[in-house]
Amino acid sequence: MNRHVVAQALLFALISVVAIGYGIRYIGEDADVARGFGVVAHVEDARGVGPGVRVTYRGVDIGEVREAQLDGAGGVRLGLRIVDGTLIPVNAHARVVTSTALGDARLDVRPISDAGPYLGDGGELLVPGDEQPAALEDLIASIDTSLRALNPESLESLGGSVATALEGNGPRLGAILEDTARLTTVLGEQAPTFRGLVGDGLVTVRALAARPDPVTGSVSVARDVTGQLARRQDTLVYLLDHSPEAMDRAQVLLDANRENAAGLLGNTLVVTPVFRERGPAWEDGLTQGERGLRALAGTVRGGRADFQLVATQGPVCVYPYEPRDILDDSPRETDLRLYCPPGEDLGQRGSRAAPRPNDEGLVGATEPGTRIGPDAAVDPLLVPTGKEIAAYWATMMEGLRDDG
Repeated sequence: MNRHVVAQALLFALISVVAIGYGIRYIGEDADVARGFGVVAHVEDARGVGPGVRVTYRGVDIGEVREAQLDGAGGVRLGLRIVDGTLIPVNAHARVVTSTALGDARLDVRPISDAGPYLGDGGELLVPGDEQPAALEDLIASIDTSLRALNPESLESLGGSVATALEGNGPRLGAILEDTARLTTVLGEQAPTFRGLVGDGLVTVRALAARPDPVTGSVSVARDVTGQLARRQDTLVYLLDHSPEAMDRAQVLLDANRENAAGLLGNTLVVTPVFRERGPAWEDGLTQGERGLRALAGTVRGGRADFQLVATQGPVCVYPYEPRDILDDSPRETDLRLYCPPGEDLGQRGSRAAPRPNDEGLVGATEPGTRIGPDAAVDPLLVPTGKEIAAYWATMMEGLRDDG
């Protein structure tokens, strides 16, 4: 054997030893876990958790259990190795869970929140005993106790009753199952809508809970509404019977006037902001309108309204103005050059009554407004009421009778 072959054999052996060593280490422990940090956990019962058991964070692998030792105080000390970079809040709790039906146990971390501070090397992971699943022997004992409490005769009677109730109802049960499947499909498709309804319902419930005596007030309102609906039962039945026909006619009307309806909606969008911006004016108008109606009621005398119309409109002063779009609410600079020239029976409002900046008065007012309208009436025309006309007519007839 020449030296070249010997050298190749030695090099192959050296590479094989190194590769096998690294392979054994890689198989024996995960590289990421090996570079991680250590965490301990103290439990009263290991519940089958020992070296090699996975540690997960909300179901995602983050490490493994490296050791399990008795701590000498009646408990078990678990040594965990966590992948470097994993953020586990210090107040997070861990729970032993099973991943498969075969009982594959793992230690799952269930954080209360994702906020820090976080566990570091040597930190302790909390594993509360009252949050762990029941031991198998305790579970079997509980099942045995529950089964012994059942009366066999009652079970036999219940089975017979169920069999009697289901006998001959196979097609109906099949229809119920099919309807349930359809309903489940609809609920799945409308899940976002139901989620929104539930969210809005929670907001409403919280608002009711914040009010004083929310339950009694809500129940009282619900009772009143229910009573009103019960008293209007005939009307509701009539509406339910005739609403589909009316809705069909409305649909035909809307289809025939689709373009006009679109234009009407567009105009509504334009007009609505105008009404909204003038909310205080509408409120004041309604208030003053109520007062006016009350004052109007005071003009009734002897069962008749007593009105007198006085036509005394005189001249007014107007200014030129530049019209602009109704939605244009941009500020405009006041024109201080305009003023109303003094005149007889001319109302001096506007520039002569409004204060000027810096107490200028009418200084700089160079453009007078235009006087329009007839002169004020010297002898106003009084429109008589019906009562006055009747009295005048009676007086005239009495005069004619006396003369005759």
